Amino acid sequence: MVAAASLVAVGGLATWASAGYAGTPADVQVKQARVLLPVTPGGNTNAYFHLVNSGGAPDRLRAVTSSGAAEFELTEHRMNDANGAYREPVKTVTVPADGEVRMSPHSTAVNLRADRAWRPGDRVTFTLDLERSGRMTVQAVVRPVTLGSGF
Repeated sequence: MVAAASLVAVGGLATWASAGYAGTPADVQVKQARVLLPVTPGGNTNAYFHLVNSGGAPDRLRAVTSSGAAEFELTEHRMNDANGAYREPVKTVTVPADGEVRMSPHSTAVNLRADRAWRPGDRVTFTLDLERSGRMTVQAVVRPVTLGSGF
């Protein structure tokens, strides 16, 4: 039994290595960043990031900050028994090896308090803190809330 498990593990490792992932670190890039303009100026809103990991190791988004906003929280979309939606805080968001995370109203998001001065088309600088890829600074475009605006 132990020998069979060892063979399976070695086979999996060989497949992973032959695919070119052995020794390749996480390499996360942000392909798109947007933040919704809240209906109430200075109110709570969400920022969404499209994270792509071209590396062979997973990474974890640990925090997001910005000098242009306050009160940040990573969240996950959830549904309750009465079919009501709510956002639940999470400590990290995993970006899988050779995979992606597309934040949206129906998945993960960054909940924050908006700056009252934001207008559609403005750019807001965010700093993303990833466990393996480190800190990266990105510009998110402020978009008004419209049908499908979170995607």
